[in-house]
Amino acid sequence: MRVAVAGLGWWGKQIIGALAKSRSFDVVWGIDPAPAPDAMAFLAGLGIPHAFELGVVLADPTVDGVILATPHRLHEEQCLAVLAAGKELFCEKPLTMTAAGATRVLDACACAGKVLGVGHERRYEPAYEMMKQLLDDGALGTPLLFEANISHDLFRSIDPANWRLDPRHAPAGMMTATGIHQTDLCVALLGSPVEVRAQTASLVFAPPATDFVSAALAFRSGARANITLLSSVPYYGRTTLFGDRAWVEVVSEGNVDQGKPTIVTLCRGTGRPREVGVFEPTDTVTANFEAWADAVTGRRPYRFTPDELLGNIQIFEAIVASAAEGGRPIGLA
Repeated sequence: MRVAVAGLGWWGKQIIGALAKSRSFDVVWGIDPAPAPDAMAFLAGLGIPHAFELGVVLADPTVDGVILATPHRLHEEQCLAVLAAGKELFCEKPLTMTAAGATRVLDACACAGKVLGVGHERRYEPAYEMMKQLLDDGALGTPLLFEANISHDLFRSIDPANWRLDPRHAPAGMMTATGIHQTDLCVALLGSPVEVRAQTASLVFAPPATDFVSAALAFRSGARANITLLSSVPYYGRTTLFGDRAWVEVVSEGNVDQGKPTIVTLCRGTGRPREVGVFEPTDTVTANFEAWADAVTGRRPYRFTPDELLGNIQIFEAIVASAAEGGRPIGLA
């Protein structure tokens, strides 16, 4: 697939590096309206031409698809433009800022007959695949609680004017950075959300940037979830799924791009020895892109259903709204 990557910041360059490892992709454009010098040097080193505007690439008949790694508030408009141009679409998370926007993008995908790729590579981590399999096999019993704290201090060193600290693009602390992955896992494991309560605070960062978020979620199945995110502590990554028969905990030693191992602990009963395993790092970013390419060509279905993608954005929008209103519970249809 001949693709263009829009957004040449840190993650956009990571994406191009991942696609270079795959036989399924050929990156033929890099798009950014205000590229940094290192981004231009990066493209030049790979022989990839640069465009300042998305429209230039959408008019290129040789481009099969577009991958969006742009500021979050731009996603909806850009997604719709890509689909209107007849291109395949992959959008980094969050898909959109609102559930209404997600519905518009999903409807446009359905009308265009396209498979929407999304940047939720954590579903492809072997530890989370194991968690899902244990749940599907009944080893955990009835799922009761998903509990997670995924925190890091990477944003402490970036320019305070960076869009990743701007509430217009990144509301509710680290929700758009790490939390949106956890809510995606929640939807995949627990189903449709029905209520959200959330709080945020500026404990270290200067307002309006927030560095703390805590969210409590309820699902139609009766299961619950508690998610905490901190933007000012050394990396910490722990996720636990509790069932009435067993629980499984996933502890990550580093961010997805850091090549650190993941430790999984399974407890099948009080008094029984805990089963501990270690997964060495795998390239889940490339795995997600290749899975999307396989779905586009009809070789196998993609893991993300439209209902799951919409449910995740419903949670995200509700967390932002609840936090803005002091933790008021937000009900979801």
